[in-house]
Amino acid sequence: MESVKRLLYRYMIGKCTSGELEELRRWAEGSPERQALLHRLADEDYITRQLARRELVRIERPMEDMSRRISASRRRLWSRFVSVAAVVAVVIGIGVACHIYNVGDGISLSTGNAPMAEADDSVKVRRLDEILPGSVRARLTSTSGSAVTLRAQDTSQVGNRILLSHNCPVDRVPELCLDVPRGGEFKVVLEDSTEVWLNSESTLRYPEVFSPGERRVQVTGEAYFVVKHDVSRPFYVETPEQTIRVYGTSFNVRAYADDPIVYTTLEEGSISLTRRDFHSGEVMLSPGHQAMLDRNNPKVEMKVVDPSVITGWRNGRFVFEEQPLASIMRDLSRWYDITYEFAETELENIVFMGSIPRYADFATAISIIEKSGGLKFITHGDKVLITRQL
Repeated sequence: MESVKRLLYRYMIGKCTSGELEELRRWAEGSPERQALLHRLADEDYITRQLARRELVRIERPMEDMSRRISASRRRLWSRFVSVAAVVAVVIGIGVACHIYNVGDGISLSTGNAPMAEADDSVKVRRLDEILPGSVRARLTSTSGSAVTLRAQDTSQVGNRILLSHNCPVDRVPELCLDVPRGGEFKVVLEDSTEVWLNSESTLRYPEVFSPGERRVQVTGEAYFVVKHDVSRPFYVETPEQTIRVYGTSFNVRAYADDPIVYTTLEEGSISLTRRDFHSGEVMLSPGHQAMLDRNNPKVEMKVVDPSVITGWRNGRFVFEEQPLASIMRDLSRWYDITYEFAETELENIVFMGSIPRYADFATAISIIEKSGGLKFITHGDKVLITRQL
């Protein structure tokens, strides 16, 4: 069933090979319901309508099962069933059975709510719809110490390139640091025409003019690169843990300090990476592959991914593939510049898949999570508390 889920997803996005199409044909053979599902998945307009109606799906188990202890073998079988159901739910709008990931031989889940802190009338409560999404902004600093805050008007369109405005008052110095704060994003074009999109809470260090022998930049946080090919000047991207050699390509690197894993995802072209914190060999990536670097493990893991999911943030959406709420909230907190707290630690492990709009206000964005996950978001001062719906 896990393979069917994967094939349905690839079929929906139009990436099935001829062999995979034949496998799906055999799977649907003799079942009018399965054949009808394949017809719906092939209808782009239908998928668009359904995604608009139900953008985020919680993968969950029926309530009567919540208090049971489930053996590992049964849990694995249920997980496979739910993975298929989640894909089907996105495109045909049906309910999904519940699945909460955990570790150990079994799990025991409580349906009770954690006690809520009493409201303090002296603290001003901010409404969720007053929490606005991030915007185009950054701070550019030179090695001489001069700095300027950048907004959307500090860029200009030249053909298909976005450049810093000539009126931007920054010294002409060898190295610059572009710092995008929480609640910000920014795109810059380097002197070689390489384009870089920076997500919230990210930095890019780069020279104003690259040297004749190589092009080298440093990144923290998340960035998407479209690198200009230049065989005479190899392009390197450094994070604290790795060095990426780029061969003229587009890729995404996610290296937030509070994430346990550094993700490098190749969309087109070719790149290689070498760890800086452990002595290891060079790892080559091909398009559609993601390298996962665990900061506490010298081994680099590889897996096949859909790059459009990883780079959804650049195209106006948060896209999640079976992602726990703890990870989702880290992304949302950076973009909306909020602090948050879970009323129960179990809520961190609720898994979702789907997407939510990036430029909506916070109330609109989390309403999708609330409806799909049976959750409630409330504010107390500048903090957002996440609890179960009563």
